[in-house]
Amino acid sequence: MRILLMICLIAGLAACSGITKEKLGIAKKAPNEQLVEERAPLSLPPEFHQRPTVLNDNPADER
Repeated sequence: MRILLMICLIAGLAACSGITKEKLGIAKKAPNEQLVEERAPLSLPPEFHQRPTVLNDNPADER
């Protein structure tokens, strides 16, 4: 009985109109190509290759 109810529910939601799908959040919305803005490419910091400085170089002092 539950399986039949689930199948009917799924079939009913699949047959919904576009407006109902949008209200339920099922429909996908594609972005408007005319409104998409290009951004500047990301860049690395000038000292990206350098490792962070370590305050305590001696691991024996950490105890």
